[in-house]
Amino acid sequence: MGEEFNDPIFEELLSNAVQIEDLQDIQDYLNFQYSAQLRDIAIAQAEEGGQQKRARGAKGLWDKIRAGSAYHLTYTEDPDKRPDDLADTLIQEPEFRTSEDVLKAAKSMFIEELCNSPRFRRFMRKTYFERLVFDVRRTEKGVKVIDEEHPYYEFKYLRNWEARNFLLDRPELFLKMLKAESEGLVEVIVRIQGEKQFRADLHKAILSDNFSEVADAWNQLRKEIMDKSLARLHVFIARGVKDTIKNECENMLAANCRKAYTDRLDQAPYRPTGMMLGTVPRVLALSNGAGNRGDAICWAYMEENGRVQENGKFTDLRLGNQEKFIPEGKDVAAFVELVERRKPDVLAVSGWSVETRKLYKELQDVIEAKKLMGAPYEDPEDDSERQDPLDVFIVNDECARLYHTSKRAESDHPGLPPLTRYAIALARYMQHPIREYAALGRDISSISFDPHQHLIPMDKLLKYLETSMVDMVNLVGVDINDAAHDSYTANLLPYVCGLGPRKAAQMLKVISQNGGEVINRADLAGDVERQIKPAASPVVWVNCASFIMITFADVEQEGPEADYLDNTRIHPEDYDLARKIAADALELDEEDVKAEVDEFGPSAVVRRLVKEDQQDKVNDLVLEQYAEQLEKQMSQRKRATLETIRAELISPYEELRHNFQDLGTEQIFTMLTGETGKSLVEGMVVPVSVRRTFPTYLDVRLDCGVEGGIGENEYPEEVVRRQLQPREVWSMGQTIQAKITFLDRRKLTAQLTLRENEMRNPYTRTYDHGLDEWDAELEARDKKEARKVIDASSGRAQRVIKHPLFRPFNSAQAVEFLGPQSRGDCVIRPSSKGPDHLAVTWKVHEGVFQHIDVLELDKENEFSVGRVLRVGGKWSYTDLDELIVLHVKAMAKKVEEMMGDERYQSGSRQQTEQWLTTYTEANPKRSMYAFCLNAKYPGYFYLCFKAGQNAPLANWPVKVIPNAFELRGNKYPDMRALKNGFKLLFSNQGPGGQHNGVPRR
Repeated sequence: MGEEFNDPIFEELLSNAVQIEDLQDIQDYLNFQYSAQLRDIAIAQAEEGGQQKRARGAKGLWDKIRAGSAYHLTYTEDPDKRPDDLADTLIQEPEFRTSEDVLKAAKSMFIEELCNSPRFRRFMRKTYFERLVFDVRRTEKGVKVIDEEHPYYEFKYLRNWEARNFLLDRPELFLKMLKAESEGLVEVIVRIQGEKQFRADLHKAILSDNFSEVADAWNQLRKEIMDKSLARLHVFIARGVKDTIKNECENMLAANCRKAYTDRLDQAPYRPTGMMLGTVPRVLALSNGAGNRGDAICWAYMEENGRVQENGKFTDLRLGNQEKFIPEGKDVAAFVELVERRKPDVLAVSGWSVETRKLYKELQDVIEAKKLMGAPYEDPEDDSERQDPLDVFIVNDECARLYHTSKRAESDHPGLPPLTRYAIALARYMQHPIREYAALGRDISSISFDPHQHLIPMDKLLKYLETSMVDMVNLVGVDINDAAHDSYTANLLPYVCGLGPRKAAQMLKVISQNGGEVINRADLAGDVERQIKPAASPVVWVNCASFIMITFADVEQEGPEADYLDNTRIHPEDYDLARKIAADALELDEEDVKAEVDEFGPSAVVRRLVKEDQQDKVNDLVLEQYAEQLEKQMSQRKRATLETIRAELISPYEELRHNFQDLGTEQIFTMLTGETGKSLVEGMVVPVSVRRTFPTYLDVRLDCGVEGGIGENEYPEEVVRRQLQPREVWSMGQTIQAKITFLDRRKLTAQLTLRENEMRNPYTRTYDHGLDEWDAELEARDKKEARKVIDASSGRAQRVIKHPLFRPFNSAQAVEFLGPQSRGDCVIRPSSKGPDHLAVTWKVHEGVFQHIDVLELDKENEFSVGRVLRVGGKWSYTDLDELIVLHVKAMAKKVEEMMGDERYQSGSRQQTEQWLTTYTEANPKRSMYAFCLNAKYPGYFYLCFKAGQNAPLANWPVKVIPNAFELRGNKYPDMRALKNGFKLLFSNQGPGGQHNGVPRR
């Protein structure tokens, strides 16, 4: 092509291209239209580059068609011959031997030209985006897997859903739809509204108005070509539409996460009463962790400099009651002494259970009773000294949870227990929230900023979060000398504009080589005379200088090299402006300024302004005049810069972040319970554990830790009718189903009911669908078909049990359903053994599922659940909840215990035996044993052992049972007992009955 290339279509489209799709269309057009020329150019360039000369390839199909005589025949009106008759006259050996070949080539070429036309593509793409709607079509797999409790059910029968609904309100919904499609559960169909009319309009544009047999034949051919072109383009454009909307939805979700992250970063340290915003507080942090009975309350006291001065444990901080002869907690006096001695500005409290709220209340009670006060401060109204009661804060612990068990925590505080490290992280958070988030690095993605952030690609999420950190770090600045000596401050440096991880690390390295102290910003660029190496290149220095501060402690103490302006947001290129403003504020003439500069350096005037405490005089200057002169004389627009200079001279690097944030009721509720406003709501039927029974009241607790109550008016009708006492019906520790009638998220309490009429109408999630946006007819048909299939497969009426874990599954469906879920999750399902049996399938490990046969005894009728549920002829339970908790969950807990043991090997039996062989070869005189999973028999493990290098490999089966392990008929309550029992059995009888050496622990 070269200089002779001239294509008006290409020139027009290239000048009008505004999106990446436009450029892709142009490239596809060139590759199709000029394929032969491009191939020749590629060969010529390869030859010029010294590559081996290749033979020119044969002509492609489209080149052959273009070379044929038929390609150049064009008609604005219908020809006088039918298409097949005209094709007979255009037969050309050897490519087009028959009229069918000619017609086929002509149709293919026309379709290809339409599909590769950038103009037609742009028109089609514009039409799609203007009239786009989505339908969701459930697959055969999706019909079975997506039930009403499934998170994908909200779009299982969605139709006619406009793209703007995703882009304006529900970006996560489209991403969930695509995720379900990738899992093979649904198909997301892209189509345009009024498709039939749109197709008819396109037909009109290409069809002839003539009436004859010949015209009808040509029109039929044109319609066929247009329909095939539209089908081809639909696949191409639909894929592009999905990708475009997916990208936009991801960006919207990521932007939501970024905003939530910015809200967390945009908070200054906790401000003690009477202090300036930005003052770092002294913090005493306490936590009772999970708050289980017997758990200690760990605490740590942190000074303003971030150093932990003291830590320890309390066990009882409850106030006594003299009237009721209740003694005071044994640690109350020690706590009061600690507070009065250390004088913290604030108490920080947090944990991961609702017991944290009780600790918070206990501390408030002690502060009130013992009159513990915060630091004294001066009342601005009457200049008197005041003290307020000591503040107690429930602190956001998302950083502390990630920190306290990390390797970083072990390195920082090797001798402290994890809960004390947790308290230390809470204290640091109150002092510098931004530093705690920066220290997380890529682990920041572990924090939940949006319930749907898992739908965003990790790299994109991290990129958005990083921009938030960059904005906030450059707002508050980084003290370079602090960064050189403190790793937590150094974590902020890579986010400074112009730097990054590599340049920040290099800067700190050079500062260390220069003596570890930076006197002024100019030193970062290097000073040959003073033998200071450059810590940043000139370009990098210009980019980052104003965001790196050097604290200016005191005019009297700082040497002449120190510059007050280095402690401000003013860029070095504007220092002369700042000095000019300072001189004018002090009303100094040029001679006075020169004298000051000669004696104290370039910023001497600024020093004098600060020394004389005359910064407020800057407010008297008319900055508009400065701005006008700069624009007139130097063509520089500096109005905003001048305002920044004025603000920084008055208050250098003023704290611009918001006050430290109090956690709201919803945030505290979610932090302490793990539940959200959607996962736990009034009307839900939930399992609760009975704690205590009273004649008129049941004291219960939800799984999330929320304490609940069931009054006598909410007892089941049968209990009321028979006048049964609660202790006759329920026992302590029993798990029952109850419906939430009232949930107090602030107090973390709930009221529940057991009345049957309420239990029969549990909470059902509703979805907001517009008119004709939900295929209710297909939904009803699917439900009817599902019931038919189940009834046909069982040969009898299918049981339906009102329990949240019940599913009308067979064993294969249960396994498929539990596949992506967690260990210990289970489903209750019908049993093939008859109406007096149920089956429970639970997940033991990835790919390993155990099916438990449950025999029902004492049944009222064929469809009711037996009053006694027996498993394996040994264990009996009174209801399904008790069976799940005391049998399935108990075994899952034992599996967790086994897999967490130091002797557990994650590989197969063969891999474990190979490990034992390798170990005994390296230690010939020692024996060794290990456990591994028996995937063939769910619920069993292998205990593999080898009593020395020359001993044979052997294994014994270990069975998991509720609350114990079973080995050779003996039951052991935990792993320690199991291992000791194995050693005893081995010593007494050996692997085959004879005595052998005991395997090494």
